[in-house]
This record gives sequence, structure tokens and C-alpha cells, in this order.
Amino acid sequence: MYVLYEVLLYLVLLIALPYFLLTGVLRGKYVVNFPVRAGWFRHRAEAHDLWIHAVSVGETLAARPIVEEIVRQRPGTSIVFTTTTLTGQAQARRLYPDATVTYFPFDFAFSVKRFLEHHQPRAFATMETEIWPNVARISRARGLRLVLANGRISDRSFPRYRAFRWVVAPVLRQYDRILAREATDRDRFVSIGAPAAIVEVSGNVKFDYEPDETPLEAAPQLEALIAGRKVVVFGSTMEGEDEALLPEIEALLAQHDIFVVIAPRKPERFELVAGLLSTSPLRFVRRSELGRAEARPTFDILLLDTFGELAKIYRYATAAFIGGTLMPTGGHNPIEAAAAGVPVCFGPSMTNFREIAQVFLRNEAAAEVQNAAEAAEFITRMLEQPDVQRAWGARARETVLQNRGASERTARRIVELLA
Repeated sequence: MYVLYEVLLYLVLLIALPYFLLTGVLRGKYVVNFPVRAGWFRHRAEAHDLWIHAVSVGETLAARPIVEEIVRQRPGTSIVFTTTTLTGQAQARRLYPDATVTYFPFDFAFSVKRFLEHHQPRAFATMETEIWPNVARISRARGLRLVLANGRISDRSFPRYRAFRWVVAPVLRQYDRILAREATDRDRFVSIGAPAAIVEVSGNVKFDYEPDETPLEAAPQLEALIAGRKVVVFGSTMEGEDEALLPEIEALLAQHDIFVVIAPRKPERFELVAGLLSTSPLRFVRRSELGRAEARPTFDILLLDTFGELAKIYRYATAAFIGGTLMPTGGHNPIEAAAAGVPVCFGPSMTNFREIAQVFLRNEAAAEVQNAAEAAEFITRMLEQPDVQRAWGARARETVLQNRGASERTARRIVELLA
């Protein structure tokens, strides 16, 4: 199986190489981290206790309480932390200054072996369901202990995993522990071939998110822009949502004395959304321009075209819409906003955060909306009814607090494997 898998990897690489090269030239992706992902390192080799992998920004943030708990339970643990995306890499370097932060290797046998020889970890913990056959096989053969943490199998991916059970099952059997978010995920892992004895429900570590209370670097400029107005945040928006939301935002600004923050999820959307705003009557300024432009209250909208600041922006919000949920993309995490005590709404596409959405809806700590107009109605209610807004915000914060604890359980399992 592994020989066939390796051959297929090389075929995919050959077919996709023109796309990677073109994207690398146009957007600066792929090319910049290719040598490191292939196993060519400039810094010196160094042994580590633990290798933690988180794909992108969301997983990197979710790993923070686990890392803190591991260090608390086992002081001095040395960590090499990997991500796949550029944005995840930037976030990891900011959050984990004491760790060795680098890119996840390509799943070719040669690049995985070079990574392991260079960083020499004793254990490997991957955040969420990252199933890489060569990483698991070669790591296990070298004596590493393996943990899949905060594991989930979405409604969309479950049929695919079942169809390729013959590939997935041998990989899952390499793990010492699979820590599932909820019972549904546990049952799904077992049904696709994970040994029942190694799979347990540990809860969702994303509920253990702690808001960063340090001030924003641009706090003075932002507060000058806000100028005492109520703030509405449209966070992690995706293609199709900004286009649908802009007319509603225009109506909200016409009816209320508010300040709006729009935060596209993907950096390639920054220019596109700026273009949309430029063709509208809305007055906006880009976050990247705040250091060069005077922060004036004549602006109604801030386009957040930077990384790592959205969580701190939520502390200013009266209400928030969580993007990636009106389009069929699987949704984004509402916990950052909720932990700040912000009433949140999101669309029906929350398959990637199924259990989180259910918990919030069950506690009336978030609202599900079907379209941009309903999102605007929810926001209007929060703006016009302060008592209702405070009650929703309090329930949101309390829901986060009540569901904490998964990080401690996850860290304990990982530390056990390092004993």
C-alpha cells in the first residue's frame, strides 16, 4: 500500500507542479517554504521531546492551551511546532517563541525522514484529523509515540474516509491515542478502522481558548476611528459572503451610528474586498494603511487586511457575524468572539464546527441565520436592545467557560507518552 501511495504522490506532484509554480510567482505561496518542506534546513539539528502539528491559524490557536498545559505538567518539554500554511506559520511564531517553529514536511518518505533526523522528536501530536501515511508509518518505525488530538470527522469527509478505509485504517493503527471531540467522532474513527481501545472522547480544546488581553498595537488609531460608536464585526468572511453582506452593511450604517470591521478569512480576498468597497459609497480604510493614514472618525469601515488581530478586535464588538457559514465551506469558529462576551450569529454551514454550533444554539448563546438579511436583523436587534445584547453576550461567554477542560485531558495523555 505504501509503495503505491508514494508513487501516487509523485504523480500528483508532477501534474500539479505548474499550478504550484504559477501560484508561487503570483501569490508568494508554496515556493517560499518548498525547501523546508522537502527537508532542507538552514538551522542546526537539535533533538526535541515533542513534535506538534497544526495545519493553519485555527489549529495553531487551538493548540495554545494544550502547549501551556504540557509545559505546566512537564516543565522543560522541548517542542518543534509545524504548520502547513503561511498564515499558520506567522501565528505559531508569535504564540510559541520558545518552540522551534517550522513547516510540516511533504509526505514523501525522503522528506519525512530528513525532518525526523533533523528534529529528532520522541513523540508526535497532530491537531485534528491530519492523516498522513508516511508521517505515521515512518515516525512509528523510528519509535515515536503518536497522538491524534482534538480529532473530528466531518459529515462531508466521513463518506470519503469510509470509501478509503483500506488506506486509512492501517494509518490509524499506528497511533497510541486518538482523542475525539465528541461521541459521534469517536464512533466514526472506530468505523473507519481505528482500534476501539485507543479512541476516547476528550472534548473540544477550542473551548479552552483564552482571550489575549494585551492591547492591540493599533489600539489608539482604532479607537480614534471608532470614536465612541458601537462596533459590528464581520469576521472570517469568504467568497460570496462579502458580496451579499455589503448591501446590508450599507443599510445598517444608514440606520445606526456604528463602526464596521470586515475581516476576510483568506489574504487573497483582501484586494477583492477592497475593490468591492471602493465601488460602493461606503467610507473605509485598510488596517495596513493605519500607520500611514490619519485615523479619522469619518471612516465607517475598517478592512482588516492583517493577520492575528481579529481575536482582539472582537473585544470592541457589540455584535458579530461569523463568516464561512452562508456559503457551503464548513464554517468558522465562533468561540473567539463568544469568549469576549460578544453576541454572535452564523449561517447554516457549520459542519466543521458541528458540536460547537449545537452547544451554542442549545444554550441560546448564538443565533443561526439563513442569509445576509437575517444576519443584519440579528445585529439590528443587538444594537437596538441593550438588555438583550448583554444577555446574549453573557450566555456566549458562560457557554465557553462551561465547556472547558479538554486541553488538560489532552495534555495529560501526551505527557504520559513522554514519561
